[in-house]
Amino acid sequence: MEEFHYKLGWRARGQRQGFHASTTQGSGMEFVGHAPLAGYSDPRRIDIRASLANPTGDWLVRLHRTRAALPVCVVLDLSASMGFSGVRHKLDVVRQFVAAAGFSARRTGDAFGLIAADDTIREQLWMPLTHARSAAQTALARLEGVTATHGSAGLLDALHWLPRNRSLVFLVSDFHFPLDMLTQLLDGLAHHDVVPVVVWDGAEAQRLPTFGLIDLADPESGKRRTVLMRASLRKRWIDAVAQRRTALCHCFTAHRARPFFVDGDFDADAMTRYFLGDDAHSV
Repeated sequence: MEEFHYKLGWRARGQRQGFHASTTQGSGMEFVGHAPLAGYSDPRRIDIRASLANPTGDWLVRLHRTRAALPVCVVLDLSASMGFSGVRHKLDVVRQFVAAAGFSARRTGDAFGLIAADDTIREQLWMPLTHARSAAQTALARLEGVTATHGSAGLLDALHWLPRNRSLVFLVSDFHFPLDMLTQLLDGLAHHDVVPVVVWDGAEAQRLPTFGLIDLADPESGKRRTVLMRASLRKRWIDAVAQRRTALCHCFTAHRARPFFVDGDFDADAMTRYFLGDDAHSV
């Protein structure tokens, strides 16, 4: 399984020891300050030099912050448009990402969970937060043979299935639903650190034929239509996709979320660069 690395700009509040900077004081390596021994009775941490320089004459101990684990959740859109198969099948790309996310969370020492939805929560696919070594394999097993159907309204219900503590949430979708719904969804996720993973396919836009009859199908409504593709229509189509991408980016930016676009296979190294501040996949 591929692995990516993530480092966040906020402090975890969990009690379980882990990789991330936390708000909890304890036996960590991050120095916070000094306090009187009488209030923090741990003589192992007495700072002799600071105590001798203390004008009150009190013994001082060094205070440190621990490092902690945090929850990592994948919220997955399984509406009908996610069943599209072009250059790659979108659900195959989703499985690549879920496997990498689960494996990366385990390697980092974090809990991993999965919530999937179409019109409703797909409870048979739900995986509660776990530190189990088999988390990635369990998530993949549940997604084996899964189909994408109906709409995406159930994503709003997923808000109630997420942990209360601030978490890293990967919102995985092609986002082919109204921006009003996206705004409502991101408003509900404001407490968490959200990474929108936008799964698109080149066959939806850039790899359209220059000329000829093509059969189009709307996976959400099931409607089909045959159109004559020509240069002017192809240009309008590509322009509309570019405008949709811009509108999505503006909506994400307004909610302090930076999107990660996937077109083709998932690239774990690109996701690592995303967390390091590379904007190549977020514009």
